Amino acid sequence: MQSNSCSVEITSGGFNLSASFTIPKKGILGIFGHSGSGKTTLLRCLAGLEKNATGDIVFNDQQWLKKRKSMSPQNRNIGYIFQDSRLFPHLTVMQNLEYGMKRTSAVSDNNKQALLQLLNITSLTDRMPESLSGGEKQRVAIARALLKKPQLLLMDEPMASLDDAHKNEILPYLEKLHDKLSIPIIYVSHSLDEVSRLCDQILVLESGKVIYNNTIEKALSSVESPLIKTDCAVVVFSAKVENIDTEFGLSTVVTASGTTLVVKGLQRKSRTLRLRISAADISICKSKQQDSSILNILPARLLAVAEETGSEVLLQLAVNEDVFLARISKKSFKKLDLKFDMQVYIQIKGIILN
Repeated sequence: MQSNSCSVEITSGGFNLSASFTIPKKGILGIFGHSGSGKTTLLRCLAGLEKNATGDIVFNDQQWLKKRKSMSPQNRNIGYIFQDSRLFPHLTVMQNLEYGMKRTSAVSDNNKQALLQLLNITSLTDRMPESLSGGEKQRVAIARALLKKPQLLLMDEPMASLDDAHKNEILPYLEKLHDKLSIPIIYVSHSLDEVSRLCDQILVLESGKVIYNNTIEKALSSVESPLIKTDCAVVVFSAKVENIDTEFGLSTVVTASGTTLVVKGLQRKSRTLRLRISAADISICKSKQQDSSILNILPARLLAVAEETGSEVLLQLAVNEDVFLARISKKSFKKLDLKFDMQVYIQIKGIILN
């Protein structure tokens, strides 16, 4: 069994889980699936909370599980974030944070203050949990888990109990954690928006089985992926900032495959960005438009029809080695007489930056 790997099985109440995968050394691994697919059960197996789990789990050269012999949850040194914050209601925010530090070696004051600033909770330390918003409670819970100095952070649908406004409040902080943390995160979700914004790898569960395991880029763009859905299709790229246009407030970025795109805002040169492009924001033309307000018009090759609904088609297109998705009407598809391997142009109306 290689280091940082998990292969577990468990039967509980008629439900069977069987999953094998590599635990990343850094970055965010998403566990995605519908309710009842086994996401939380798998997370609990990793944490050592499922007593009937069997198999092999190895992390950082520690044998967490060997057949039925299991290391205790305390000795695994894992941070666990639940759907609700589980803060102690009778303690202040600072007292909650200090509780998380009790079972670990001392955290320097500088490191503690840096974490409070990163999660923007410095001003909350004297308040009681009942006075916090849902997003603030979860940020405090994350800080408490990280102040234990864990070697792995598990997050079980941490935004499931939040409304859209509070989700949008906390997501930027999770993106910061992705960039700043040196430990891996395993993130459970059934939200495609969340995993596309946060995750580097994705594991898709269905009825207790792993049905797909790949990078987030492949998972969102491949016709073999169960995540491709016409109504919410999106692709993700990593790109570096190459140039900035101060006159118009724009930046030029280049993907790993050499695709050049223009994005809004003045970004720091050489910074790496995550770009998200919705299939609904891409249109297709057979010749390059000269009189257009759209800045990103790229030559592309039609690869496949990824999915088809009653009135729309989802097209897979290649620009260099980058794969884009475009959602257009069946009428437009027929009118343009689009064929496999045809050379066309894609027009990108919007790019979301992380």
